[in-house]
Order: sequence, then structure tokens, then C-alpha cells
Amino acid sequence: MRLVRTLVPLLAALPLLLARTALPRTRRRVADRPALRRARRPQERPVPRRAPRPRPYVPRHAVPPTADEAEFHRVARRHAPLWQLSYEPHDLVPYLARHRVLGDLLIGCTDLDALDFTLTEFTPPGYARAYLGRHR
Repeated sequence: MRLVRTLVPLLAALPLLLARTALPRTRRRVADRPALRRARRPQERPVPRRAPRPRPYVPRHAVPPTADEAEFHRVARRHAPLWQLSYEPHDLVPYLARHRVLGDLLIGCTDLDALDFTLTEFTPPGYARAYLGRHR
């Protein structure tokens, strides 16, 4: 008898459970939903993401090349009227020469002999002088 009392309500509820799962679920519209009361936080700015660092195309020297200081000063003195020479051992191009008149003109080499040859053979471009046009 107890078994019948337990199974009868379950068998009676079985069609209701099957009908509930067989029906497609519908979502309530936003207007029908109850309003949720949330505490409004102040507007936070999104944290800007850092751009990934570009990978170098040429690896840096593990050991900087050594420079012969006497040779570097000899080359710097020879080209001093037109060029300002500098040496940065940790750069990819350690020897740089900047033209004293045309500041945008920059020559870089990895070898001191190549820089000396380049500065000896290179003739910077001429520029028009404004005062020459007035005399003609």
C-alpha cells in the first residue's frame, strides 16, 4: 500500500514534467523583465593594452667591437672641417658621421676603415645660395 501511495503521485506528475521539457523555452522580453537594482559604479576607463615590442631584425652584438682610439682620433681630425664623428659601442652601427653644414646628412658604418673611405670619397650635394641670384 505504501508503494502505491508513493508511485501514484509520481505517475500523475509525469505528464506534466514531460510536457514542460517538450515545450520550447521562450525568453521574456526586456520590457517584461523585472528591473534589477544594481549599485552603479563610476565609469572606469579601460586599461590601455601595451603594444608588443617589435622584434629586432638584426641581433645586437653580445660583445661590442673594440675601437682603436688612436686610429679613431686620427680619422676624426682628418675629417673635422666637414664631419663630426662619434662612436657608440653598443649600437648596431657604432661609427657615425654627421655633416657640420647639412645637419640632416648622416653616414654610419660598422668599420672605421669603411667610414674613412666613405668620407674621403663622398662629396655632399651642393645647395643654392640665395645671395648669388641677386648679383646676376
